[in-house]
Amino acid sequence: MAVSPHQMRPGAVPPEHDQITSRAGWTPARIVAVVAGSVLALVSLGLVAGGSGVLWADLSQRQSGYLTSAAGTYSAGGYALASDTVALHGWRGWLAGFAGDVRVRVTATDPRKPVFVAIAPAPAARSYLSGVARTSITSLGHRATAVTYPGVAPSRPPAAAAIWTVQATGPGTQSVVWPVRDGDWMAVAMNADGRAGVSVRADIGAQFPALATLALELFVTAVLLAVPALVLIVVPVRMAASSVRAR
Repeated sequence: MAVSPHQMRPGAVPPEHDQITSRAGWTPARIVAVVAGSVLALVSLGLVAGGSGVLWADLSQRQSGYLTSAAGTYSAGGYALASDTVALHGWRGWLAGFAGDVRVRVTATDPRKPVFVAIAPAPAARSYLSGVARTSITSLGHRATAVTYPGVAPSRPPAAAAIWTVQATGPGTQSVVWPVRDGDWMAVAMNADGRAGVSVRADIGAQFPALATLALELFVTAVLLAVPALVLIVVPVRMAASSVRAR
C-alpha cells in the first residue's frame, strides 16, 4: 500500500525520487553560473556608465578643442601663484596616444594689470622662486588649496627669466599651450611687472582626441560582456524552473 507524504512518520526519510527532484531545481553549477553572470552584468553596467560619462565630457565640456576645468579665482599677497610640481614620467608611453596638448589660461581680475603666465621645468621654476613670497596652489576648482610662503621680491621680472618652456604676457586673457613632455613641471602666474598682489581667474584644459574612441570601446566591451552575462543568468534560471515544473 502506497504511503502519501502526509502519512509519513516524523523523521522518516522521503523516497529517493523525491530527494533527487528536490535538488534538481538549483544545483551548485546553476547557482555558480547565475552568480558569475550577475558579476559580468554589473561590470557591463559599469562600463556603460563610464562610457556615458566619457562621451558626455567629450561632447559638452570642450572649449575650442580642449576639455576644460571650471574657472576659479586665485590670489596671492606675494609675488607669484605657482602650481605644485606635476610629475609626468613615462608619458610618451601609452598615455601619449591618448592625451594631447595642455592649455593654461589666466585673466587678471584687475583689467589694468598685465598678467604673466608660463610653464617651466620644476627645478628651474623652484630656483627662480626660491626665497620669493608666493602662494602654491595644489589644484584648481572647488577643491583648490593654497599654501603661502613668506619671502622677498624676485630678482628680476618673470619675462626676463630665461627658464620658461612656454610663456605669455599682456593685458586681458593670456594663455599658453604646452606640448606635454616627460619630467617635472610647474605653472606660474605673476603680474607682468613682477610686483606683489597677484589675483587672476584661471582654468586648465587638455586635448583628449581619443575620448570618443574610448567611449566606443567601453560600449563595445559592455555589450561583449552583457551577452555571456545574459546566457549565464537566463539559462540556469529556465533550467531550474523546468526542473521544478517536472516534479
